[in-house]
Amino acid sequence: MPSNQLLLKCLACLLGILLCAVRVFASDTRTFVIGVEDYPNFLPYSAYQNGEYSGLGKDILDEFARQQGYVFEYRVLPLKRRNHLFIEGKLDFIFPDNPLWVHELKQGKTVHYAPVLEFVDGMVVLRENVGKGIAHIKRLGVPLGFSPVPYYPFIKRGEMKMEEWPDYDSLYQGLIKKRLDGAYMNTRIANHYWRRQMQQPSSPVVADTSLPYIEDYWHLSSIRHPEVIAEFHRFLDENPELIAAFKKRYAFD
Repeated sequence: MPSNQLLLKCLACLLGILLCAVRVFASDTRTFVIGVEDYPNFLPYSAYQNGEYSGLGKDILDEFARQQGYVFEYRVLPLKRRNHLFIEGKLDFIFPDNPLWVHELKQGKTVHYAPVLEFVDGMVVLRENVGKGIAHIKRLGVPLGFSPVPYYPFIKRGEMKMEEWPDYDSLYQGLIKKRLDGAYMNTRIANHYWRRQMQQPSSPVVADTSLPYIEDYWHLSSIRHPEVIAEFHRFLDENPELIAAFKKRYAFD
């Protein structure tokens, strides 16, 4: 056999071996779809701007996926649609989530959670209105899809009217222009917004800690993959210094 024909046969065999290896590797790689929120300014937690999802939460999830050999695909959705797709079993995970959120929608489902990032959700008011008490809050603004759990009793009794606003930016404007008496939101996001985005050392709106608030965690949650949630728990427990480094990068603390 001429040497060039032998060389071609060897190359063809080598190519076949490489293609088989690629197929085996691809079959071993697990790809998961994570439903995330489409809010543009949720930093340091997350952001969705110019078609790109980013933020501290994504960095932590991506590092977990890298270590486990997984691929995470982020599907950016309006909050209410995201939650319904999750309950319908059309998303592998959602982030963020919390056992207190959309509790009625989750009835009858077993949802598995892993805490990722701390949050404080509370009442933000104009600085001049701090300490005026809950009776001052007649018009309460919340980001679209939010659950102002501590204020549901007041809303149900008609003592407070809740209005959903499309994003944090419009909520800030609603407060500043006095169209709202207060806004229920993540206080760390509010602080980050004024310090980083608006370049102001102090904010015209502040959290009124004399009013009800909730301290808890943003969770990664899943109905379909409890085993991955368990792996993520271990990842968080075994990598405290790595998580701290991510937080420092975003000035989270």
